[in-house]
Order: sequence, then C-alpha cells, then structure tokens
Amino acid sequence: MATDTTSSGIQVSGYRIRRAHEKSRNGCLRCKQQRKKCDELRPSCSRCTRRSCPCRYQPRLSTSGSDTESSSPNSRTVPVVLSNDIPPSISQLSLSPQLTTEEDNPDLNSPSPDPLHATELSLLAHYLTHTSQTIPVDHLDLHALAVGVPNLAFKCKAVMSSLLSLAAACKCHDIAHEQTRNPLDSQKLTEIQELLALAERHHRASLRHIQATMQNSESYDNVLANAALMVLYASASHSIRVHLAATAKRYGQRLPTELLPQHSQWISFTRAAHTASTAVLNNIVEAATSEVVDPRLESRRTMPATGNAILSPQDGPSSKTKRLFLPLVASTYDRALRSLRKRAQCTAAQLLQGPQPHASASRSSADRRLHACLETVSILEKCTSAALLPRESRERKMPETPWNHQHMSILGCSRAVTPWVARYMISVTSMESPRVLRRIIMSFLNQAPTEFLNLVQSVLDCPAEGRTQGSAATGRLPLTAMHVLAMDIFAHWLVLVMLLDGVWWIRNIGEWELGQVISLMKTQNVLCQLGGVEMWWPERMYLAKQELVPITCSDRDC
Repeated sequence: MATDTTSSGIQVSGYRIRRAHEKSRNGCLRCKQQRKKCDELRPSCSRCTRRSCPCRYQPRLSTSGSDTESSSPNSRTVPVVLSNDIPPSISQLSLSPQLTTEEDNPDLNSPSPDPLHATELSLLAHYLTHTSQTIPVDHLDLHALAVGVPNLAFKCKAVMSSLLSLAAACKCHDIAHEQTRNPLDSQKLTEIQELLALAERHHRASLRHIQATMQNSESYDNVLANAALMVLYASASHSIRVHLAATAKRYGQRLPTELLPQHSQWISFTRAAHTASTAVLNNIVEAATSEVVDPRLESRRTMPATGNAILSPQDGPSSKTKRLFLPLVASTYDRALRSLRKRAQCTAAQLLQGPQPHASASRSSADRRLHACLETVSILEKCTSAALLPRESRERKMPETPWNHQHMSILGCSRAVTPWVARYMISVTSMESPRVLRRIIMSFLNQAPTEFLNLVQSVLDCPAEGRTQGSAATGRLPLTAMHVLAMDIFAHWLVLVMLLDGVWWIRNIGEWELGQVISLMKTQNVLCQLGGVEMWWPERMYLAKQELVPITCSDRDC
C-alpha cells in the first residue's frame, strides 16, 4: 500500500525517511576501532596526524592474480613439509607487558605495505643509512641487512614492522648516548619512550605474523628475516632500558615503568627465533635430501657485491675492555671453569643421593634438568675456549661444517628460501661454527638445553615485580640446589657477555644482568658456598669490570 508523504519528507504512517549523511566506509583502522568518523586522508588521516599516531588503512582487495609468482618450466621446487614436532616456542612468546593497547594489523603478509607516516619514514631512512651499516661484520651480512631485508620489507608489512622496530631501538641508543649535561633530560626520555612505544607496536605486529605463517612455505623468507630482526630488536630494546636504568640508579632518579628492563624477554626471543629458523632450514634440507642437486646451480649461492663499506663493524669489546678487562678474563677463566665443573658434579651427586620424588614423572623431570645443567657446563667450556682464543687461532681451529657444502647446495636450489636469506640465517644462528666473537658468545643461548634456560628464566622472572629501579628482587622463595647450579652456570656466561660492551645492541646487558644475579645470590646467602675461601669468580670479574671499565666509560667506547 502506498504511503503518502508531506513536503517535509515525513511519512503519514509515522515512519521517518532516513536522513542522508556521509559515512566513512574506507576509514583508517584506528578510527574504525574507536568508532570515529575518518576523513580518509592519505597517507595519514587528520585525527591520526593530530595525535601523532600511526595511521593504517585496510588494504584494497586486488582483482588480479598477478601477485602469485608463476613457475617457470626450468625452475625446480623442493617440497617442504614442516614436521609436527617443531618446538612451539615462537607461538608461546608473550608480548611486552608495558603496552596493553591492541591495534589490528590485518593481512600482515600483504605484498603492499601501508604508506608510512613521517616518523616511520624517518626511521626507515635511519635504518638504511645507519642501522644496517653498523650491524654487519662482512659483505654477506651487509647485503642481507642493507639490500635483502629492505627489499623484503617493501613487499611484506611484517618485515617492514620488524625493520622499523630495530631502527627505533637504534635511534633510542643514539639519543641516549648523546653527550648532554643531563643524561636523563625529560625531553630525551619522552622521545625515547615514544620511539620504544612505536617499536613495540610494530614488534607486536611482526610477532603475530611469524606465529601465524611459520608453517607456510611461501612465507619462509619473511619468517626468517623477521626472526633475525626480532633477535636484534629484543636485545637492543633491553640494552637501552638497561642503560637508562643504570643511569637512573647512578643519579638517584626514577624511570617511568615503560622504560624499565623487561626481565628475561631478550633470552626468550633469541632462543625462539633460533628454534623457528633452524626448524625451517632443517626441514627444507630433510625434504630435499633424496633429490640430486644440479651443480650448475651452485653459483646461485654467491652474494652480489655491494658498493657500500661497513660503517662500523662491532665484533665485541670496546677498546678499553679489549686492553684491560679481556686479558684478565682470559687469564682466569680456566681455573674458574674447573671450579664450576667440580661444583656441578658435587651438586649432581648430592641430588642423586638425596630423597627422590615419589612420582616417576617428577623424578624424570628432575633428572632431565640435572642432565641439562651438566650438559650446559660442557657447552659453556667450549664457548669460552672458542671466544677467548686469538682471532687468528680461532679461525684456524674452527672446523668446517656440512652446512657449507651439501646443505647449502640444496638451499641454493630451493625456491622455499632464497639463497641470501638461508646463508645469512645459517651464519647468525650458529648452524655453522661462528667465527665472530659476539656470535660465539651469544651462541650459548642457542646451544643450551631448553630445560636449563627454563630454570634460569624461572629465577629471573619470579616475582615479576621484583626487578624495579635497578635492585634485585627481595622476598623470593628460597632457591633449590638445582636453581643455584643453573644460576652459577649462567653467571659465568654473563662474564663473557660483559666482553661485548662495544656492540651497541648489547652494551651493558652482561654487567646489568650479572649485577642482578649477584644481588640475588647475596639475598639467598649462597655466595659463600659458591666461592668457598675465595671470592666467586663472576663477582670478582663484575667488580673488576666496574673498576677498569665503568659503564660511563664503556658507553663512549673509550
């Protein structure tokens, strides 16, 4: 039945005609999330511009299928099927507790990243001109970080996010180490806090990507690049927070909670990224072992030469640490490790002779953890010996590994992972014997058994509120003999990490973490049983480092 209407548009039946209005159908993700009308300006809408927030839009659907790479008749694809027993450490990683605002980042594997706003463009420029030039130690690294990763980033949002996170952390280091009268100037802290918040948002997006696409063979390049950048970012973020916390403690100031060190998260990301990377590379090799590799394709392994020179290769110690502290560690470590092994064996004998748990599962778990600690002592001995060899002797004695030959040939023929990605990841994850000091020392985290690292992290992270403003946690539960042994081993490794104070994304992590462990051991009254009649070796080295190369000096690489 027809309905009469008046000239004003009001229907006789009592219903109103809907008033015409403009609706933001293609607004940015932030405005949609807040249910605000967006003016849809690009690259950044007016609301996001006013608030200096990253502005992102839902990517438009492509009507063509040209994004899919076509296979040429001569190309050979290695079938890759990831096994179900890959450790799920990546998927279990937690995000930084400081940031609770969730931001949607759909389609992270999209081939067309959203336009970058001004701050992100500045960080991209910083990465290309500075960050990517200070990390490499050789031309393989330089090509991967300065050429390969940026090209991946322009095709994948998640890699771009990881790149921006690392660049933001690097810029924070530059700001924090500027020579100013007040090292904790409020303007400087605000700028660092904003950069770290932006870095955490991008880091969170990348983590979701690597969790979602880890078993997608078409995304292996992106997953591996993300893993490498995540390790660097996790360490760099922790390092800058350690620097700020140490500086605040020295000047008697308090930091915002968002800038405090984040416990053992840097260990989690290092180990998880290594697990993901090696799982991908090993499964590619295993899937292709039955195929014959065409030797003519071996030339694909060769990396294109770059015209850039490495800006500042950072192998490990600052110049003063190399002159004063390194010789002290090299002359005393052998005796210290013999004492450590003796303590480990005594602890193992006591635990085996003591009362055993009734449940067989508990006994089996305790045996695994004890075996892991004893195995870690051997790993630490090899790592320390390799690290403290002179560089020339180190390169002569390091054995060649199968990865340099057959496995690299298989990866060179695989379309699942491009050769430069594979070679770079094999190098940085220590799948072949590392020859760079910083990689030799940090390879300990990749080689140590998971049970050992779980013991260490359970001590470092419990209670979560204990590590505030530069003081060790108080009121912890008493440590078991197993925990004391694990922390004893970990503290010896931290002495080696103190040698890496010339690496900007590591700096004073070793000294800070060792100071936390020593404070903990004092509160637990176990230092006397660790050192015996002498002072505990990690404590002696910690005090010597503070005397010979104080943090204020090593920060300037004096």
